[in-house]
Amino acid sequence: MAQWHRLSAMALVLLVLWSFGKSQSLAEVKPEQVRFTKAANGVITDRVTGLEWYVGPNQDNNWHEAKAWVENLTVAGGGWRMPTIPELKALYQNGASPYNMDPLFENQGVWVWSGQMNDATTAWGYAFYNGLEGWHGINYGYGRQALAVRSRR
Repeated sequence: MAQWHRLSAMALVLLVLWSFGKSQSLAEVKPEQVRFTKAANGVITDRVTGLEWYVGPNQDNNWHEAKAWVENLTVAGGGWRMPTIPELKALYQNGASPYNMDPLFENQGVWVWSGQMNDATTAWGYAFYNGLEGWHGINYGYGRQALAVRSRR
């Protein structure tokens, strides 16, 4: 029993030391270190890529619904499109949130559609739950979300 307590205490000490090494208080974060910022209108700006993002309705969407939503989006002057796979991959941050993207995105989707077709009946998307790309039928919508992207204005 004493050995168990020693191991537990050592594990706790290691966890505390690790968390101190990993954490940085908000007061220590410089504005130029912040990658994503979110405006009052919901537009998220990525300082690294120069892209602007807008999170789609948190509901299941097939590819047609996602595409229609993006094409009809007029927030902040419009000009939105569906993202590419490389653009989606650039958002992936393992462990940053339950959906592995910056918490500012507040996206509930585990899979996000891209604008890239695989063939006439399938399109590419990105699985934020595991960081992998893949394709699905364009009429399939369960767990599929939409994000809109545009070049910074």
